[in-house]
Amino acid sequence: VVSQVDYPSLVDLRGLLLDHVAQLLGALSRISSVTERFFIELNNRRVDTPVARSETLNIINGMRYLKLGVKTEGGLNASVSFIAKANPLNRPPNKRKSELQHALCNMLSSILAPLAEGGKNHWPPLGVEPALSLWYDAVTRIRGQLMYWMDKQSKHIAVGFPLVTLFLCLGDSQTFNINFSQHLEILYKYLKDKNHRSMALDCLHRLVKFYVNVYADYQPRNQVWDYLDSVTSQLLTVLKKGLLTQDVQHDKLVEFCVTLAESNLDFAMNHMILELLKPDSLSEAKVVGLRALLEIVVSPSNQQIGLDVFQVYGIGHYVPKVKSA
Repeated sequence: VVSQVDYPSLVDLRGLLLDHVAQLLGALSRISSVTERFFIELNNRRVDTPVARSETLNIINGMRYLKLGVKTEGGLNASVSFIAKANPLNRPPNKRKSELQHALCNMLSSILAPLAEGGKNHWPPLGVEPALSLWYDAVTRIRGQLMYWMDKQSKHIAVGFPLVTLFLCLGDSQTFNINFSQHLEILYKYLKDKNHRSMALDCLHRLVKFYVNVYADYQPRNQVWDYLDSVTSQLLTVLKKGLLTQDVQHDKLVEFCVTLAESNLDFAMNHMILELLKPDSLSEAKVVGLRALLEIVVSPSNQQIGLDVFQVYGIGHYVPKVKSA
Protein backbone atom coordinates (compact mmCIF):
# COMPACT_ATOMS: atom_id res chain seq x y z
CA VAL A 1 0.00 0.00 0.00
CA VAL A 2 1.56 3.25 -1.16
CA SER A 3 0.97 6.02 1.37
CA GLN A 4 0.51 9.55 0.08
CA VAL A 5 1.89 10.77 3.41
CA ASP A 6 5.04 8.65 3.46
CA TYR A 7 5.74 9.03 -0.27
CA PRO A 8 4.50 12.48 -1.32
CA SER A 9 6.75 12.53 -4.38
CA LEU A 10 4.75 9.64 -5.84
CA VAL A 11 1.35 11.32 -5.59
CA ASP A 12 1.15 12.13 -9.30
CA LEU A 13 2.23 8.63 -10.32
CA ARG A 14 0.25 6.85 -7.63
CA GLY A 15 -2.61 5.71 -9.86
CA LEU A 16 -0.28 4.36 -12.52
CA LEU A 17 1.90 2.68 -9.91
CA LEU A 18 -1.03 0.97 -8.25
CA ASP A 19 -2.32 -0.22 -11.64
CA HIS A 20 1.04 -1.84 -12.43
CA VAL A 21 1.11 -3.45 -8.99
CA ALA A 22 -2.40 -4.79 -9.63
CA GLN A 23 -1.33 -6.27 -12.96
CA LEU A 24 1.67 -7.91 -11.29
CA LEU A 25 -0.61 -9.45 -8.68
CA GLY A 26 -2.81 -10.70 -11.48
CA ALA A 27 0.16 -12.39 -13.13
CA LEU A 28 1.04 -14.03 -9.80
CA SER A 29 -2.53 -14.89 -8.90
CA ARG A 30 -2.23 -18.59 -9.64
CA ILE A 31 -0.16 -18.77 -6.47
CA SER A 32 -2.67 -19.47 -3.70
CA SER A 33 -0.71 -17.38 -1.21
CA VAL A 34 -1.78 -14.22 -3.11
CA THR A 35 -5.48 -14.83 -2.49
CA GLU A 36 -4.88 -16.05 1.05
CA ARG A 37 -2.91 -12.91 1.83
CA PHE A 38 -5.70 -10.79 0.33
CA PHE A 39 -8.28 -12.03 2.83
CA ILE A 40 -5.81 -11.83 5.72
CA GLU A 41 -5.12 -8.18 4.90
CA LEU A 42 -8.86 -7.42 4.67
CA ASN A 43 -9.53 -9.06 8.02
CA ASN A 44 -6.65 -7.16 9.64
CA ARG A 45 -8.39 -3.90 8.69
CA ARG A 46 -11.90 -4.56 9.96
CA VAL A 47 -11.59 -1.71 12.47
CA ASP A 48 -13.15 1.25 10.69
CA THR A 49 -10.62 4.08 10.67
CA PRO A 50 -9.82 6.44 7.75
CA VAL A 51 -6.36 4.89 7.32
CA ALA A 52 -7.63 1.31 7.43
CA ARG A 53 -10.45 2.14 5.02
CA SER A 54 -8.07 3.79 2.54
CA GLU A 55 -5.67 0.84 2.71
CA THR A 56 -8.53 -1.63 2.28
CA LEU A 57 -9.74 0.15 -0.85
CA ASN A 58 -6.23 0.06 -2.31
CA ILE A 59 -5.90 -3.65 -1.53
CA ILE A 60 -9.26 -4.44 -3.14
CA ASN A 61 -8.37 -2.36 -6.19
CA GLY A 62 -5.09 -4.23 -6.45
CA MET A 63 -6.85 -7.56 -6.95
CA ARG A 64 -8.88 -6.64 -10.03
CA TYR A 65 -6.54 -8.46 -12.46
CA LEU A 66 -6.81 -11.74 -10.57
CA LYS A 67 -7.01 -14.71 -12.96
CA LEU A 68 -9.50 -17.34 -11.85
CA GLY A 69 -8.78 -20.93 -12.83
CA VAL A 70 -11.76 -22.70 -14.41
CA LYS A 71 -10.18 -25.29 -16.71
CA THR A 72 -9.30 -27.82 -14.01
CA GLU A 73 -11.43 -29.12 -11.16
CA GLY A 74 -8.88 -27.92 -8.59
CA GLY A 75 -8.68 -24.48 -10.13
CA LEU A 76 -12.45 -24.14 -10.31
CA ASN A 77 -12.83 -25.24 -6.68
CA ALA A 78 -10.35 -22.55 -5.65
CA SER A 79 -12.29 -20.00 -7.73
CA VAL A 80 -15.56 -20.98 -6.04
CA SER A 81 -13.92 -20.45 -2.66
CA PHE A 82 -12.60 -17.06 -3.71
CA ILE A 83 -15.88 -15.60 -5.02
CA ALA A 84 -17.73 -16.92 -1.98
CA LYS A 85 -15.28 -15.23 0.40
CA ALA A 86 -15.21 -12.05 -1.73
CA ASN A 87 -19.01 -11.73 -1.77
CA PRO A 88 -19.50 -7.96 -1.25
CA LEU A 89 -22.37 -8.60 1.14
CA ASN A 90 -20.15 -10.56 3.52
CA ARG A 91 -18.81 -7.24 4.79
CA PRO A 92 -21.31 -5.07 6.67
CA PRO A 93 -21.37 -1.38 5.64
CA ASN A 94 -19.08 0.90 7.63
CA LYS A 95 -19.51 4.57 8.53
CA ARG A 96 -18.90 5.48 4.91
CA LYS A 97 -21.91 3.34 4.11
CA SER A 98 -21.29 1.03 1.13
CA GLU A 99 -17.87 2.15 -0.06
CA LEU A 100 -16.14 -1.18 0.53
CA GLN A 101 -19.08 -3.20 -0.80
CA HIS A 102 -19.01 -1.15 -3.99
CA ALA A 103 -15.26 -1.63 -4.30
CA LEU A 104 -15.68 -5.41 -3.97
CA CYS A 105 -18.41 -5.35 -6.65
CA ASN A 106 -16.09 -3.53 -9.03
CA MET A 107 -13.25 -5.92 -8.19
CA LEU A 108 -15.35 -9.02 -8.89
CA SER A 109 -16.70 -7.53 -12.13
CA SER A 110 -13.13 -6.92 -13.35
CA ILE A 111 -12.09 -10.45 -12.37
CA LEU A 112 -15.10 -12.20 -13.92
CA ALA A 113 -15.26 -10.18 -17.17
CA PRO A 114 -12.53 -12.18 -18.98
CA LEU A 115 -14.44 -15.42 -18.27
CA ALA A 116 -17.51 -14.02 -20.02
CA GLU A 117 -15.55 -12.78 -23.04
CA GLY A 118 -13.80 -15.94 -24.12
CA GLY A 119 -15.32 -16.14 -27.61
CA LYS A 120 -17.44 -18.69 -29.42
CA ASN A 121 -18.62 -21.67 -27.35
CA HIS A 122 -16.08 -20.94 -24.61
CA TRP A 123 -18.49 -21.58 -21.73
CA PRO A 124 -19.01 -23.72 -19.73
CA PRO A 125 -15.60 -25.31 -19.11
CA LEU A 126 -15.56 -29.02 -19.83
CA GLY A 127 -14.48 -31.93 -17.65
CA VAL A 128 -14.61 -30.08 -14.34
CA GLU A 129 -17.58 -31.66 -12.60
CA PRO A 130 -18.51 -31.68 -9.72
CA ALA A 131 -16.70 -28.35 -9.18
CA LEU A 132 -18.86 -26.76 -11.90
CA SER A 133 -22.01 -27.50 -9.91
CA LEU A 134 -20.49 -25.78 -6.88
CA TRP A 135 -19.61 -22.79 -9.09
CA TYR A 136 -23.18 -22.59 -10.40
CA ASP A 137 -24.59 -22.79 -6.88
CA ALA A 138 -22.29 -19.99 -5.67
CA VAL A 139 -22.93 -17.55 -8.54
CA THR A 140 -26.68 -18.14 -8.41
CA ARG A 141 -26.80 -17.60 -4.65
CA ILE A 142 -24.72 -14.40 -4.74
CA ARG A 143 -26.68 -13.07 -7.74
CA GLY A 144 -29.92 -13.47 -5.80
CA GLN A 145 -28.47 -11.70 -2.76
CA LEU A 146 -27.24 -8.80 -4.90
CA MET A 147 -30.61 -8.42 -6.64
CA TYR A 148 -32.32 -8.09 -3.26
CA TRP A 149 -29.61 -5.63 -2.12
CA MET A 150 -30.19 -3.42 -5.17
CA ASP A 151 -33.95 -3.59 -4.79
CA LYS A 152 -33.62 -2.18 -1.28
CA GLN A 153 -31.43 0.78 -2.30
CA SER A 154 -31.00 2.07 -5.84
CA LYS A 155 -27.56 3.56 -5.03
CA HIS A 156 -26.13 0.05 -5.43
CA ILE A 157 -27.36 -0.45 -9.02
CA ALA A 158 -24.43 1.19 -10.83
CA VAL A 159 -21.92 -1.28 -9.36
CA GLY A 160 -24.22 -4.19 -8.56
CA PHE A 161 -25.92 -4.71 -11.90
CA PRO A 162 -22.76 -5.25 -13.95
CA LEU A 163 -21.83 -7.96 -11.45
CA VAL A 164 -25.23 -9.71 -11.52
CA THR A 165 -25.06 -9.60 -15.33
CA LEU A 166 -21.74 -11.46 -15.21
CA PHE A 167 -23.10 -13.94 -12.67
CA LEU A 168 -26.09 -14.59 -14.97
CA CYS A 169 -23.78 -15.23 -17.92
CA LEU A 170 -21.49 -17.53 -15.94
CA GLY A 171 -24.28 -19.50 -14.29
CA ASP A 172 -25.96 -22.66 -15.59
CA SER A 173 -27.79 -22.65 -18.93
CA GLN A 174 -31.25 -23.19 -17.45
CA THR A 175 -30.92 -20.18 -15.14
CA PHE A 176 -29.62 -18.06 -18.01
CA ASN A 177 -32.42 -18.93 -20.40
CA ILE A 178 -35.14 -18.49 -17.77
CA ASN A 179 -33.84 -15.06 -16.72
CA PHE A 180 -32.45 -13.70 -20.01
CA SER A 181 -35.60 -11.93 -21.20
CA GLN A 182 -36.38 -10.43 -17.78
CA HIS A 183 -32.79 -9.23 -17.43
CA LEU A 184 -33.07 -7.48 -20.79
CA GLU A 185 -36.27 -5.73 -19.71
CA ILE A 186 -34.58 -4.39 -16.57
CA LEU A 187 -31.71 -3.06 -18.68
CA TYR A 188 -34.18 -1.37 -21.05
CA LYS A 189 -35.57 0.46 -18.04
CA TYR A 190 -32.08 1.58 -17.00
CA LEU A 191 -31.42 2.82 -20.58
CA LYS A 192 -34.08 5.45 -19.96
CA ASP A 193 -32.39 6.61 -16.73
CA LYS A 194 -29.57 9.10 -17.36
CA ASN A 195 -27.79 7.97 -14.19
CA HIS A 196 -27.59 4.35 -15.33
CA ARG A 197 -27.57 4.67 -19.12
CA SER A 198 -23.88 3.97 -19.70
CA MET A 199 -23.96 1.04 -17.29
CA ALA A 200 -27.00 -0.38 -19.12
CA LEU A 201 -25.22 -0.10 -22.48
CA ASP A 202 -22.19 -1.96 -21.13
CA CYS A 203 -24.36 -4.70 -19.64
CA LEU A 204 -26.50 -5.07 -22.78
CA HIS A 205 -23.42 -5.45 -24.94
CA ARG A 206 -21.86 -8.01 -22.60
CA LEU A 207 -25.10 -9.98 -22.26
CA VAL A 208 -25.88 -10.05 -25.99
CA LYS A 209 -22.29 -10.91 -26.91
CA PHE A 210 -22.33 -13.81 -24.45
CA TYR A 211 -25.73 -14.95 -25.76
CA VAL A 212 -24.68 -15.03 -29.44
CA ASN A 213 -21.37 -16.74 -28.59
CA VAL A 214 -22.73 -19.41 -26.25
CA TYR A 215 -26.46 -19.99 -26.77
CA ALA A 216 -27.74 -18.55 -30.06
CA ASP A 217 -26.47 -21.40 -32.25
CA TYR A 218 -28.56 -23.90 -30.28
CA GLN A 219 -31.85 -22.00 -30.32
CA PRO A 220 -34.49 -21.56 -33.05
CA ARG A 221 -33.49 -18.88 -35.54
CA ASN A 222 -36.74 -16.91 -35.09
CA GLN A 223 -36.27 -16.85 -31.30
CA VAL A 224 -32.72 -15.52 -31.65
CA TRP A 225 -33.86 -12.84 -34.09
CA ASP A 226 -36.71 -11.82 -31.76
CA TYR A 227 -34.25 -11.28 -28.90
CA LEU A 228 -31.80 -9.34 -31.06
CA ASP A 229 -34.56 -7.29 -32.66
CA SER A 230 -35.83 -6.38 -29.20
CA VAL A 231 -32.38 -5.11 -28.16
CA THR A 232 -31.63 -3.21 -31.38
CA SER A 233 -35.06 -1.54 -31.30
CA GLN A 234 -34.42 -0.26 -27.80
CA LEU A 235 -30.96 1.04 -28.70
CA LEU A 236 -32.20 2.79 -31.84
CA THR A 237 -35.05 4.39 -29.92
CA VAL A 238 -32.85 5.94 -27.22
CA LEU A 239 -30.35 7.09 -29.84
CA LYS A 240 -33.02 8.69 -32.04
CA LYS A 241 -34.43 10.47 -28.99
CA GLY A 242 -31.04 12.07 -28.48
CA LEU A 243 -30.52 10.39 -25.11
CA LEU A 244 -27.06 9.02 -25.92
CA THR A 245 -24.89 12.12 -25.85
CA GLN A 246 -21.52 10.88 -24.62
CA ASP A 247 -18.67 9.72 -26.83
CA VAL A 248 -18.21 6.61 -24.70
CA GLN A 249 -21.87 5.70 -25.32
CA HIS A 250 -21.39 6.07 -29.07
CA ASP A 251 -18.26 3.88 -28.82
CA LYS A 252 -20.30 1.20 -27.11
CA LEU A 253 -22.94 1.31 -29.87
CA VAL A 254 -20.22 0.82 -32.48
CA GLU A 255 -18.94 -2.18 -30.52
CA PHE A 256 -22.48 -3.53 -30.34
CA CYS A 257 -22.91 -3.25 -34.13
CA VAL A 258 -19.62 -5.06 -34.70
CA THR A 259 -20.61 -7.81 -32.27
CA LEU A 260 -23.89 -8.32 -34.12
CA ALA A 261 -22.07 -8.36 -37.47
CA GLU A 262 -19.61 -11.00 -36.29
CA SER A 263 -22.56 -13.18 -35.33
CA ASN A 264 -24.94 -12.38 -38.19
CA LEU A 265 -23.93 -9.77 -40.75
CA ASP A 266 -27.29 -9.89 -42.51
CA PHE A 267 -29.16 -9.06 -39.30
CA ALA A 268 -26.69 -6.36 -38.28
CA MET A 269 -27.00 -4.60 -41.64
CA ASN A 270 -30.78 -4.80 -41.89
CA HIS A 271 -31.74 -4.11 -38.28
CA MET A 272 -29.02 -1.75 -37.11
CA ILE A 273 -26.57 -0.19 -39.54
CA LEU A 274 -28.93 0.76 -42.37
CA GLU A 275 -31.36 2.10 -39.76
CA LEU A 276 -28.59 4.30 -38.39
CA LEU A 277 -27.73 5.54 -41.89
CA LYS A 278 -31.26 6.58 -42.86
CA PRO A 279 -31.47 10.13 -44.27
CA ASP A 280 -33.71 11.30 -41.43
CA SER A 281 -31.42 9.95 -38.69
CA LEU A 282 -29.61 12.28 -36.32
CA SER A 283 -26.04 13.14 -37.22
CA GLU A 284 -24.82 11.15 -34.20
CA ALA A 285 -26.65 8.06 -35.47
CA LYS A 286 -25.13 8.39 -38.95
CA VAL A 287 -21.64 8.74 -37.48
CA VAL A 288 -22.15 5.61 -35.35
CA GLY A 289 -23.41 3.71 -38.40
CA LEU A 290 -20.48 4.80 -40.57
CA ARG A 291 -17.94 3.96 -37.86
CA ALA A 292 -19.45 0.50 -37.38
CA LEU A 293 -19.56 -0.12 -41.13
CA LEU A 294 -15.92 0.90 -41.45
CA GLU A 295 -14.85 -1.50 -38.69
CA ILE A 296 -16.81 -4.33 -40.31
CA VAL A 297 -15.48 -3.94 -43.85
CA VAL A 298 -11.82 -3.55 -42.79
CA SER A 299 -11.86 -6.32 -40.20
CA PRO A 300 -8.78 -8.54 -40.58
CA SER A 301 -10.99 -11.61 -40.09
CA ASN A 302 -12.74 -10.98 -43.43
CA GLN A 303 -11.74 -12.89 -46.56
CA GLN A 304 -12.36 -9.79 -48.64
CA ILE A 305 -11.62 -6.12 -48.10
CA GLY A 306 -14.23 -3.39 -48.40
CA LEU A 307 -17.81 -3.88 -49.58
CA ASP A 308 -16.86 -7.19 -51.27
CA VAL A 309 -17.32 -8.75 -47.83
CA PHE A 310 -21.09 -8.67 -48.45
CA GLN A 311 -20.66 -10.79 -51.59
CA VAL A 312 -18.75 -13.40 -49.60
CA TYR A 313 -21.64 -13.75 -47.16
CA GLY A 314 -24.21 -13.91 -49.95
CA ILE A 315 -25.79 -10.56 -49.08
CA GLY A 316 -24.50 -8.47 -51.96
CA HIS A 317 -27.87 -6.72 -52.22
CA TYR A 318 -26.72 -4.48 -49.36
CA VAL A 319 -23.93 -2.93 -51.44
CA PRO A 320 -26.16 -0.49 -53.39
CA LYS A 321 -28.08 0.30 -50.19
CA VAL A 322 -24.85 1.22 -48.41
CA LYS A 323 -23.68 3.33 -51.35
CA SER A 324 -27.06 5.06 -51.45
CA ALA A 325 -26.93 5.78 -47.71
